[in-house]
Amino acid sequence: MSAPPHIALTNHKGGQGRSELTKALACAAAEAGHRVLVIDMDAQANLTRRLQAQLVPDLEQRAAHSLASVLLRPARGEIERVLVPCGYGGIYTERITIAPGHLELELLARTAAEPSSEKRLLRSLIGVVDGYDLVLIDCPPNLLGHLIDIAWTASDLVLVPTEPEYDGVEAARRVRERIYLDRDLLNPDLELLGFIVNRYRQSLGVHQKRAAEVATIAGPEAACPIRVPELSVFKTSSENAQPLTADTSTQGRNAVDLIGQVYQWTRNRAAALMNTEVNA
Repeated sequence: MSAPPHIALTNHKGGQGRSELTKALACAAAEAGHRVLVIDMDAQANLTRRLQAQLVPDLEQRAAHSLASVLLRPARGEIERVLVPCGYGGIYTERITIAPGHLELELLARTAAEPSSEKRLLRSLIGVVDGYDLVLIDCPPNLLGHLIDIAWTASDLVLVPTEPEYDGVEAARRVRERIYLDRDLLNPDLELLGFIVNRYRQSLGVHQKRAAEVATIAGPEAACPIRVPELSVFKTSSENAQPLTADTSTQGRNAVDLIGQVYQWTRNRAAALMNTEVNA
């Protein structure tokens, strides 16, 4: 069985809806019948909470059962000891597994000078990912930090969510630049999967203009044709740590369908870049 695509969701700016989109894509994968491993590389651990990761109840023990403890000096496959299911129940608990983030991930910067420290996540995943259809890595909102190096070294592809505003689009450009400037030293096989315009408001001329600019960064094939609108259901589902399907209104159903289309585009694009077949 071939290894599943490892996709890092990254932008060099916070507030772009990166964790929100990672959560939505993980749920769409589960709804499509796929098993997904979600790795929360952000020390804020927002994604861990939003997926209701089933953490140990003792707060003082959570660091020892998080990704932070694994990455200090991992053995091959060690990430398996901290994996926990999503807490939504049903297909989500069955098909979404989480490597939970923790504040102590920030301490890994102290280890950056140690030999091969950027390969720690890669090493910890050996032998663990074979049963999954997809690996999603939620990265912190920076570009030159050690956590990004660790995440990208373990990734095949980088997916960039961006709001269609000047600062977000320029930050997205910087992600592309770093991939191609540094990948020979960091991860020679790393590719840009593409860009997803997020929190889009069709009524705003500036959003129309910036969304069109996204397609010029790496060519139209790298820009997801589905622009994710700014809808209250996305904010509510993240705030309440629920899947989009919890909202049975018309807006909720439309959001589920739309994210399903984004997920399908992501899978097709990943398969094309990695020269693999898309499994049903």
